[in-house]
Amino acid sequence: MANEMYDADKPIEVAKGVFHMGVQDKSNSFSNIPYLIVDGNEAAFIDPGSMRPEFFATVLRKVHAVINPRKIKHLIVQHQDPDLCAALPFYEKIVSADVQISCPLEAKVLMQHYGTVTPVNPLDDGDTITFGNGRTLVFAMIPYCHFIGNMVTYDVKTKTVFSSDAFGGFTGANNLYADKDYPVQLTAFLGQYLGSKRALEYALKRLEKLNKTHGIDLICPQHGCVIKKEQIPVYIEAAHALTVGGEVEALAAKHGITLD
Repeated sequence: MANEMYDADKPIEVAKGVFHMGVQDKSNSFSNIPYLIVDGNEAAFIDPGSMRPEFFATVLRKVHAVINPRKIKHLIVQHQDPDLCAALPFYEKIVSADVQISCPLEAKVLMQHYGTVTPVNPLDDGDTITFGNGRTLVFAMIPYCHFIGNMVTYDVKTKTVFSSDAFGGFTGANNLYADKDYPVQLTAFLGQYLGSKRALEYALKRLEKLNKTHGIDLICPQHGCVIKKEQIPVYIEAAHALTVGGEVEALAAKHGITLD
């Protein structure tokens, strides 16, 4: 079966009330994927995306195709990179007047530089947010993967993990779901953007523990492709086998520097 594709106008419901709002940056073999979670008369928006006009316009069209933005009660940022959250001040003007912006504690200090005026709610490992008809999101910190203040978000209702950069991949196509080639794309992405194998192993084992305790039916990364339940073990194995931080070794060799 051909892999479902996404486009500039179509939000795609990948789980109950979970909408993929992806934007493809083909010139960089990259994608930026916000996720909108709608429950009852409220919504949470995870990693709302870039301020680049063409990217912002695409995501905004998709938001309007799903709900009135005034129903968005939570703007959730999993780490501080501008492709995830530079659009915050734009959304701040059109979402619920009592919106809450939440992010990892270590990312809070950087959020001020995007020009938001809403006080930022700092999150710690194990914190939760409940909205709509009792829908609960649980936050798990995965420090240094690739920023000290990085986290994943777990939607209890659908058993979906929004994995931030973890399980992200380079892809020049707009495939919605990961296919047989995705382990290579994942390896290229994580191998370039992560510098610590220890941090990667912690993140993977944290997800494995989450899977054992609560179950994971879907992994939704902020870049690349959505990973279905039956494929998750394959990609976890590929990530465990990954070598990261190669640029450091390359520069050390170039300059004759010995690393312990």
